Amino acid sequence: MPLLHHLFFITIYCGLALIAVLFGPSYIPDLQTGGAMLLGLWIFLAGVVLHEIITRRTNDEDTTAKLETIHHNQAVLRDRISWTRREIKGMAEAFEAAGQSSKLSEEQNIINDALSEVNLLKTLMPRLTDPFLGLFDDEEISRFEGPEKPEKPEKREASRQKHHVVRSDFLDDFRNERSMRAGQKTEATKEQVSVLSDLSETEVLSIVRRSLRDDRIDMFLQPVVALPQRKRKFYECFSRLRTSNGQVIEPGQYVAIATRAGLITAIDNMLLFRCVQIIRKIIRSGEDVSFFVNLSSHTLKDQDFFDDFVDFVRGNIEIAPHLIIEVAQDEFLNLKASELLSLERLMGHGCRLSLDRMRTLDMDLKALAAGRVRFLKLEGWLFSEDSGKTKKFLNDLRSLPIELVVEKIETEDALVQVLDQDVAYGQGYLFGEPRPAKP
Repeated sequence: MPLLHHLFFITIYCGLALIAVLFGPSYIPDLQTGGAMLLGLWIFLAGVVLHEIITRRTNDEDTTAKLETIHHNQAVLRDRISWTRREIKGMAEAFEAAGQSSKLSEEQNIINDALSEVNLLKTLMPRLTDPFLGLFDDEEISRFEGPEKPEKPEKREASRQKHHVVRSDFLDDFRNERSMRAGQKTEATKEQVSVLSDLSETEVLSIVRRSLRDDRIDMFLQPVVALPQRKRKFYECFSRLRTSNGQVIEPGQYVAIATRAGLITAIDNMLLFRCVQIIRKIIRSGEDVSFFVNLSSHTLKDQDFFDDFVDFVRGNIEIAPHLIIEVAQDEFLNLKASELLSLERLMGHGCRLSLDRMRTLDMDLKALAAGRVRFLKLEGWLFSEDSGKTKKFLNDLRSLPIELVVEKIETEDALVQVLDQDVAYGQGYLFGEPRPAKP
């Protein structure tokens, strides 16, 4: 309790005691001078006791608050140490890979890539270790999350080798195309993924938190092809959250729940980091392919992270041409000027912007082009609503630097309808389903 408060309390009960001694006999006829002094003494002692009680209670509350703060800071520090260990492990692996390389320039590239990714991870750490997200709260193990058991090194190595054999890489798409052109036959190995369903909101939220905490956010890639050749030109990145048992839940199951819980930004951040790793792999392989990465409005409004990411892209400019930021049409139209400026800065370094989840063809295409929008993604049903409006939309689009991608093409009949509109790119299960990507 501050000194001023102590003086205030002392003044009150001393003043009351003095008033009782001096003026008590005047207002209470039966009260003599000795009785007035006893009354004043009683008031003084009662004031002292009350003052002591209030002081002790205030001190106890202050002590409790300090202990809670210490416990909170200890938990945050422990979590950040855990993430730092992961960073150090990643750096050690990068340096080990560089040590095995035969060329000095190749070593330097590996080291620089690892260091830049570590710097990007540093911007994610404060968000992923924020205790208010509840990622590190103790939870009951759900029926989908088995207890984690330590593996022996030999068993882990055998598992890694088996995993490497079974799991196909999205780069196999390009290898297969080259092999087909060379007249060779190849067989792609597909990994079977078990998708969980019929989950309660509590179960989904538990899986989201544990997946973020234990770094079990996997990236799946779906091809976007050039029409009519069906040649793969881009990939769209999707996140899947994996349980400790290897099963996954899809965005449709967790996006709304994660958004309400304040976790969607952390998921977007990790997906963006995974995409950067894949882009580095693409650059080393020499393939010309770019990636659509969906970002929610919550991530676009996270000014601190976006500023850090813009700085990261500026320092790794070779990544920019391969990165296409994708935003929902409704969310893009509701962005503030500061958020649009952040996107503008990113586009200024060579990234591209795509709008998806289009709900109408009535839009100012020239304004979108001036805002550096380079792709529009929509579903084929929009073309069937009004043929005159569709024709005008496609004619206006041809004179602008905006490419059109039609999504959710799942049958040959649907493809024929799209080809009739002279669309440049298509996406859907007809051309390939989302497949796991290995960073």
